[in-house]
Amino acid sequence: MDKLYIDCNILMDWLTGRLPFSIYAEKLISLAEKKLVEGYVSPLTLANSYYIIQKYHNKKMANNFLDDCKTMFSIVDITGSTALTAIERRYKDFEDDLHYFTAIDFKLDYIITRNKKDFLSKNIKVKTAEEYLRNEETR
Repeated sequence: MDKLYIDCNILMDWLTGRLPFSIYAEKLISLAEKKLVEGYVSPLTLANSYYIIQKYHNKKMANNFLDDCKTMFSIVDITGSTALTAIERRYKDFEDDLHYFTAIDFKLDYIITRNKKDFLSKNIKVKTAEEYLRNEETR
């Protein structure tokens, strides 16, 4: 079973219905919900998503989002050691580097994001939700 690190933009596409991205985000989240893939998020992803939902929608929706996430995804820790690695090996954006090295630390198979260029793809596969789903269909 594939282990997928889900980036914040995928969660936002899923929640906001941002077309055409939401079509693929919804299908991907459905796979995690049905336990056909293992979905992983970090506390940073949850915090960023919560902030955006609360700011642009409301606190009730943001709280419901957190409740959904805790049942669908495994929440992985970002350690001090991971942060130091991200600082030392900076690629483009510190936040994305934290996600990248967290996914590496937990030996996850993919980072699923809409912004592939923001991530190194040296030690992990980086795909959009659409690319991942297309690949999934051919297996």
